[in-house]
Amino acid sequence: MKLKKFSSSYYTDRARINPDGTMKVPEHSTNKKSYKRQRRKLTEALLEAQYALRKAKKGPVLVLISGNDEAGKAEAIYGFYNTLDNRYLNTRAFALPQGVEQQMPHLWRYWISLPKPARLGFYLGSWYHQPQIRYCRGEIDLPALRRQMEEIARFERLLTGEGIALVKLWLQVEGPVKPAGRFASGEQTVAMREWGSFSDADYACVQDSFQLISTLTSTEAAPWITVSGDDEHERDIRVGQIVLQRTQQLLEAGPGKMPTASWQPAPLTQLQQLDYDRKLDKARYKERLAHYQARLRELVRHPAFAGRSLLLVFEGTDAAGKGGAIRRISQCLDPRYMRVHGTRAPTSEERHQPYLLRFWKRVPLPGRVAIFDRSYYGRVLVERVEGFCTRREWQRAYDEINDFEAQLQAAGTLVLKFWLAITPEEQLRRFQARAESPLKRHKLSDEDWRNRDQWPQYEQALNDMVERTSTATAPWHVIPAEDKRHARIQTLEIVCTELQNALK
Repeated sequence: MKLKKFSSSYYTDRARINPDGTMKVPEHSTNKKSYKRQRRKLTEALLEAQYALRKAKKGPVLVLISGNDEAGKAEAIYGFYNTLDNRYLNTRAFALPQGVEQQMPHLWRYWISLPKPARLGFYLGSWYHQPQIRYCRGEIDLPALRRQMEEIARFERLLTGEGIALVKLWLQVEGPVKPAGRFASGEQTVAMREWGSFSDADYACVQDSFQLISTLTSTEAAPWITVSGDDEHERDIRVGQIVLQRTQQLLEAGPGKMPTASWQPAPLTQLQQLDYDRKLDKARYKERLAHYQARLRELVRHPAFAGRSLLLVFEGTDAAGKGGAIRRISQCLDPRYMRVHGTRAPTSEERHQPYLLRFWKRVPLPGRVAIFDRSYYGRVLVERVEGFCTRREWQRAYDEINDFEAQLQAAGTLVLKFWLAITPEEQLRRFQARAESPLKRHKLSDEDWRNRDQWPQYEQALNDMVERTSTATAPWHVIPAEDKRHARIQTLEIVCTELQNALK
């Protein structure tokens, strides 16, 4: 479907690039008659683009609106609700974090609030707001602000790489700006009064710090665009044109280019260096199982754990015993504060969303335990081997996953990762036993046999994964699981030891 092009000379021919890399829209006035004519044409083009976006199942388009309180950020959004199909619009206004939000990673609430595919979303008080406020209040220094901007830049690269179109708008008015804003009636909603409590000096810092923020986070895929809010008609037209242009770009975009960097596979050492002969007799197993389960129960009841959380990630060879190892952990925990998440193939909707989104929604809250029976590592394992994602996507995912886990750890989550390994011979024996048992036959599928045929590809993917995502604070624990009793006890021992160390 060919979309009608709306004239957007303000965005192309007449735009200017500021020294900090942002795009500033030049001023010019719009009379009432001209405004109505432009508004009508813009509305027609936006509606056409909105329905084309739904038909193509692309996006979403996410618009971050920041800037002066007097610049009309909320009013700019109202224009979209007055003209477009409201069923496919989403707006979120974020105040400073409260309650449990203060104990979660900074980006957590923005992740779990992302609009669904093919929708148009607006964020007021976006992920830039809290770092900017804290910097201007003197709560963090310049190096800390730079670090947070680097984290945000990585986050935005992930979003745009996963097909989300970002529009970052800074609305401003010329001349002195009063912190009280234009809302003399006393309205104090977050959407309108982001800086209401700021002094004149603090407000000057807001303006100055934006220059630094835009320099650090303006990219080709997600540049900052400065729009004047002095004339409300001009503001609304320009914001609408920017959103339209970005939506049309998304609809016309093809697949990304392949990376030019060379890829060096990791050595095949992870499975070959394991001692598969380690065993544990039944009596010793029962004794140690009772000991470690009791110890784990004590640790999660410790007062210090109330401000922490535990994430256990289980991956491994098919039929290696992940489910049995997980049950020996979960059966000793209070089910009110523990959740086991089985990871299936993504739904049709999830396939059009960033792959990490469904896992961000499942990260444990403070005082809770989450167990992933297969996880986000599927991006660099099954999705890589089966071709469900592009080479560019899975090569990019290692750094994205490391960043995800680092954010969890910085917020107090202990991340423990286990790979349960068996030999091809043992896997065949277990497959045959499952096929012959009426109680276990449901565990065996055609996919299991197909994965077995691709053993070398999965072995390479495992080695690449461990080499690139085993960090000092979240290493992989590769456990030989030929003997299930030994694997279960070793896993429990590691969980207890690491959790005890974290609570000291």
